[in-house]
Amino acid sequence: MKPSKVLATLFVAMTVALVSLQLDAQSSSRKQTERKSQESSSSRKAHERILKAYGVYENQALQDYVSEIGQRVARQSSLADQEWKFVVLDDDSINAFTTGCCYVYLHRGMLIHLNSEAELASVLGHEVAHVTAKHPQKRMTRGVLASLAAAAAAIYTGSGAVADLANLGATAWMRGYGRENELEADRIGLQYSVRAGYRPEAMGEVFDMFRRGERFEIDRARAEGREPRVYHGMFSSHPAPDARAIHAAKASANLEAGPEGGWVDNRERYMKAIDGLTYGSSRAQGIVRGNRLYHAELGITVAFPKAWTVENQRDALIAYTPNKDTLMQITLRDYPPTMGPREFLLSQLRGATLSGGEPIQINEMEGYTVRTTSGSPLDNGVGPVRWMVLYRGKSAYLFAGASRSSRGAVPEADGLFLSVAETLRALKPSEYPLAEPYRLRIRTSTADTRLEDYADDVPVEKYPREELMLINSLYPNRKLQPGTLYKVVE
Repeated sequence: MKPSKVLATLFVAMTVALVSLQLDAQSSSRKQTERKSQESSSSRKAHERILKAYGVYENQALQDYVSEIGQRVARQSSLADQEWKFVVLDDDSINAFTTGCCYVYLHRGMLIHLNSEAELASVLGHEVAHVTAKHPQKRMTRGVLASLAAAAAAIYTGSGAVADLANLGATAWMRGYGRENELEADRIGLQYSVRAGYRPEAMGEVFDMFRRGERFEIDRARAEGREPRVYHGMFSSHPAPDARAIHAAKASANLEAGPEGGWVDNRERYMKAIDGLTYGSSRAQGIVRGNRLYHAELGITVAFPKAWTVENQRDALIAYTPNKDTLMQITLRDYPPTMGPREFLLSQLRGATLSGGEPIQINEMEGYTVRTTSGSPLDNGVGPVRWMVLYRGKSAYLFAGASRSSRGAVPEADGLFLSVAETLRALKPSEYPLAEPYRLRIRTSTADTRLEDYADDVPVEKYPREELMLINSLYPNRKLQPGTLYKVVE
């Protein structure tokens, strides 16, 4: 993929600025100003695309809270005079990233796994440090950001949703800038959060959270007989700040003995702020309950066979059989008002070899179906695929189905694919409550509290108890102490 014009312009501006260092001080200052302007312009344009792709989490109180903590940390940085923006994105990934001066993004999934304001401050401080250390810009000058996408994956559920945000220059917390730059961001970010008065050990606790996630994924993969899906082992090998680093951060802030009034942790305030946070998919993305998707904003529901796994990814609904030999995907597209279902579907499959095309009508929706003789993702592109499109309102629902080792021009589960499409219908008034998202709720434990009692409410197909242990920082075998605030899902 070729670099965008924005990044190409930015690269040229940076090159000119480097050359200008050899000129007089006035010229150098002018070039630096121009470069900073280019960087800010690039970040603003990236900001618009990020918000369009992910969406902003619709909770102004939470947005204000995260921004408050971010501003408090950023004021301790070398760019304290800049206008910083801290945004919570409507995505359940455990992720945070920056595009450069001065935008920092936090996925709501990260908030679910943090357990105090001090931990939040350490995450935001880490991203602020990437900006002040110019890691995004340095990466651009090396030419490695030409097609960088913002990673949005959730290892806790095993889903593979990735938002395609090529050429944005956005980088994920877990993808990182390389070990050297990550360590630098740890060191500088720790200094910022410490200067802001936050408990220094919190950054290490964030790393512990990631390591617990890696450990669970490794344990789960072993039990399922597969390779673990971990982020290149970054956290198993990435050292958390040790005692010397913490001491150095305190010394840099002249706080060896701690601030007056003690270090800030604010666990109770943080837990109150995230009470009611959306867990999993949001209302705008649709809610999967069992084998059925309920989507209030689209006003539709669709179901798959009971034994199938259903994953509601950001840009597609994916469903597959237990042995993963049959797969279906549903995506939503806009269609030209003058184009009928047949013309639209054929335009989407231009260049493919087609067979068996015919019009269909399902629940008062006009559509068209056809097979392609190849394209199956289960057979290295060799096997056939069943395609269907249904028009509803201004949207086209595009279905694709494939079976492993299908013979001839027809997928083995061809009849089943059509039966799934026949379940697409309008929501009944009584079903709209089922389209509301799951929520994180905060409780106070007693001597009788057992997380296992809440496991059935967690909307994950496997290991709901382990999920609760993870979000409460108790995995694999820590005990919940009486009088402790803890998280459940409702």
